[in-house]
Amino acid sequence: MSKQEVREQQIDEWLEHLRCCEAAGGSLAAYARQHGIAEWKLYQWRSRLVRDGQWPATRRVAAPKSPSEVVPVRFARVAVTSPAPAPVYVVRLQLGNGRRAEIEMVHLDPLVHLIGALESQP
Repeated sequence: MSKQEVREQQIDEWLEHLRCCEAAGGSLAAYARQHGIAEWKLYQWRSRLVRDGQWPATRRVAAPKSPSEVVPVRFARVAVTSPAPAPVYVVRLQLGNGRRAEIEMVHLDPLVHLIGALESQP
């Protein structure tokens, strides 16, 4: 038997398990326990078959048991704004040779480290 034939046989077997589980109306976990199947394998195969388009991706949603369990869905209007721009610090340097430099920085931590390194040198 070729690899392709083995794969097709596996697909057919797992599709049959999923069909039987759906027909029984129980959960995948319960079906796996009843049939001695590793639960993770059943979930893994279902995921593969959904991904490959061989099993529908729809999920069953259990109906509420009583009207008191029905929770209405509500939406709230919210305003979405862009975050405030980070402050920009302009650092002006006057070098010993007369040159000047301007550096725009958002964070001053690198400058503090640079000054500390310069001051520690003899």
